[in-house]
Amino acid sequence: MRSVMRGLVKRGQRRIHFNDEGDRQRKEVLAHICALGVRSHVWTCKHNNDAVARSACLFDMIPRLVELDVSRLVLESCQHQDAADRRVLASGIRKFGGTFTYEHLRPVEDPLLWISDAIAWSYGAGGEWRRRTVDLIEEVSAAESP
Repeated sequence: MRSVMRGLVKRGQRRIHFNDEGDRQRKEVLAHICALGVRSHVWTCKHNNDAVARSACLFDMIPRLVELDVSRLVLESCQHQDAADRRVLASGIRKFGGTFTYEHLRPVEDPLLWISDAIAWSYGAGGEWRRRTVDLIEEVSAAESP
């Protein structure tokens, strides 16, 4: 999967970031992601503060990660949010009993982060873009904002 994603990077780019891609490239990337057989779960949260919404979604996903017996969670580093993420994860793991490890990586460090970016961007954009992800998304959950 990583090599396929790296192969989609255009000359002069270091990574794929859906917000910066043109529609033609977005369609091509989504087609390749679909061909990889990726399955995802999307968490949403309606809150006017992105940091609060991120924390709510992260906490809400922990029971599902425990249920799936996930061994490792990689999050895209959002430097101003990483410390809060670690606090939320530690709290959730204590509450729900998970044993998985977690780390933050920059998008250039792991091309698999580009997949979650593509799915999240497409889902959030709605319309045609959301329809293009229908085969990639197994479930959508709404996290409760605090």
